[in-house]
Amino acid sequence: MKHITSGRIAGALIAAAFFTSPMAMASDHGDHHRGKHDIAEMCENMREGKGRFNDEKRQEKLDEHRNEMANRLKLTAEQREIWDDIHEERREKRRARMEKWQEKMEKRCERMENRTSEQ
Repeated sequence: MKHITSGRIAGALIAAAFFTSPMAMASDHGDHHRGKHDIAEMCENMREGKGRFNDEKRQEKLDEHRNEMANRLKLTAEQREIWDDIHEERREKRRARMEKWQEKMEKRCERMENRTSEQ
């Protein structure tokens, strides 16, 4: 039978106490965590096409990254064609998700504006 040292037992007890303490379970992640975003700011960004809503700028960065990756992989012309097809499919799926997300944001912004105009 293996000998268990008192140091290991003490370490396990300290770890158990720490992980079950309320302090360890508390979560203060700032203002931008789980639905605590500034909706007015997000609506303004959406109207102006800034930040997450600047799809062209984001797409340029993604394309540049993919080209660098393809070059590092030293893809042949045939492989490069397949690579481009795969990423074009991904772009289309992302574009569809983005459209749905923007529609939701527009509705959310309209509701917020209606609430503020009623007050």
